[in-house]
Amino acid sequence: MATTGRDTMATTTNQGWKRCALACCAALLAFSASCVLAQTAASPSAPPATAQTPASQQSYPAPPPGARNIPIGPGDLLDVEVFNTPELSGKLRVDQQGQVTLPLGGDVPVQGLTVAQAARVIQDALVSKNLMLQPTVMVNILEYATEGVTVLGEVKSPGIYTLLGPHSLYDALASAGGATSSEGATIAITHAGQSDHPHIVNVTTPNYSAEQKSTIIEPGDTIVVSRADLVYIVGDTVRSGAFYIQNGQPLTVLELVSLAQGVNRTAAMSHAALIRPTPEGGAITIPMNLNKIMRNEEKNLAVLAGDVLVVPRSGWKTFGFTALPAVTSAVANAVTDVAIIQ
Repeated sequence: MATTGRDTMATTTNQGWKRCALACCAALLAFSASCVLAQTAASPSAPPATAQTPASQQSYPAPPPGARNIPIGPGDLLDVEVFNTPELSGKLRVDQQGQVTLPLGGDVPVQGLTVAQAARVIQDALVSKNLMLQPTVMVNILEYATEGVTVLGEVKSPGIYTLLGPHSLYDALASAGGATSSEGATIAITHAGQSDHPHIVNVTTPNYSAEQKSTIIEPGDTIVVSRADLVYIVGDTVRSGAFYIQNGQPLTVLELVSLAQGVNRTAAMSHAALIRPTPEGGAITIPMNLNKIMRNEEKNLAVLAGDVLVVPRSGWKTFGFTALPAVTSAVANAVTDVAIIQ
C-alpha cells in the first residue's frame, strides 16, 4: 500500500510540472504575439515591391526637338556622372582608339556614339563588372576636338577653325578675323547633315549684334558670309568705279556721288541718269537733276544692286573752263604786244 501511495504522489507531481510548463509556453507565445502586433502597428506600411528593370533594358528620353546628336570622337572631353557615386564619375578624355577609361570600370568604347548611347554603354559596363546593380549615368561633351567650324566668304581669314565646346556666331567670326568691308546683307549657317535647311542671319536687322551672340555654332557647322552687292558711277566724277552696298544698308544717289568723291566742275549735273537693270535682262533709264536733289527739290532715290549712275560732261562748261580761258589769254597777249609795238 505504501508503494502505491508513493507512485500516486509521483504521478501527481509530474502532471503538475507538465501543466506549469504548458502555462509558461502559452505565456511566452502570447507575449511574442503581442510584440509582433505592436511592431506591425507602429511601422508604416511598406510599398509593394516592383520588378527591377535590368540596366541594359532601361531607356533614355528622346532629345528635345531641334537638338543635335553629335557623335563622340577621339580627343573629345566627356563629363561622366554616375548618380550619387562620385568615385565613379569624372571628366574623361576619349583616346585615339575611341575609348574612355573609367576610374574603376576599365576601358569603354564610345567613338561614334551620341551622349545617350555612351551613357547606356557605360551603364552596362558598370553592371557587367559587378560594380553597381542599377546605376544612373549621364554623359555630356565638354570639348569637341574632331570637328571644326568652316568659315567662308567675306571674312579676313577664311578656313576651318576648332572651337572647343559650343560657341556663338560672334566667336566663330572673330576666329576668322572678322568680316571684311565687302560683307553682304546675310550670313548662312549650315549644320552638319542639314544642307537643305540653312539658317539665315540678316545683318541688316536692328538686333543683329544680340543675334550674333545668341546664335549657337556647333562643330561641323559651315558659315558663309555673303558678298555685298555692287553699284556703279561713271562719267565726269572724281573717282568713277564700283562701290559696295556694305552690310546691306540702303545707299542713296547722293551717297554714291559722295563715295565717288564728288563730281568735277565740268559735270552736267542737271542731265544725270540712273540706269537700272530689269529681271528680264533689259534696263530702264531714270533721268535726274543732281542740282535739284541737292536742294531737296527732287527725291534722293535709293540705288539698288547693279544700278549705274551716269554723270555726263557739259560741253558749255568744258568750253568755258578750257577753251575760253585759252582764247582770253591769247587776246590779252595780242593786245599787250600791239601796245608795246606802238
